[in-house]
Amino acid sequence: MITGVLAGLSALFLSLVLRLALGVPLPVDFVSDRFLPFVPVGIFVPSLGVVGGPILAKMLAFYSSLLALPAIGAAAGRGHARLSRRRLAVPLVAGLLAWLAAVAVLWPALASNYNGLPPGDARLLSAASLLALVAVFVGVLITARRDA
Repeated sequence: MITGVLAGLSALFLSLVLRLALGVPLPVDFVSDRFLPFVPVGIFVPSLGVVGGPILAKMLAFYSSLLALPAIGAAAGRGHARLSRRRLAVPLVAGLLAWLAAVAVLWPALASNYNGLPPGDARLLSAASLLALVAVFVGVLITARRDA
C-alpha cells in the first residue's frame, strides 16, 4: 500500500509540474470540464451555494484532487501487493487500459490548455501528459515493489 501511495504522489508531482511548465490542466480539471456540462443548471447553481460559491468550489476540487491520486495509488498498491512479483504485465496492461479509457472518455476536454495552445496541439499534449502520468505511476509502483 505504501508503494501505491508513493506512486500516486509521484504522479501528483508530475501533474503539478506539467501544469506549471506546459499549461496542462490537472486530471480533476479534465474530469470537471467533461462532466459538469451535463449537470442541470437547477442543480449546479444551488450546489455552488452549498460549497460557498464558485471560487471555493474550485478550491475544493483542487485540494480534493491532491488526495485523489495518493488514494488511488493506495488501492492500486494494495492490489499490486497481492500479485506475484513475477507478474509485471498486469500493472502495465492495467495502466495502458486506464490511459486508453481516460483518453476516450475525456477526449472533448483534452483540447484545453492554460498556455493557449491550439485545440489540436493541446489535445495531443494532454493525451501524452496523461500517458506520462500513468507511466510514472506504474513505473514507481513496479520499482518500489521490487525494492521492498
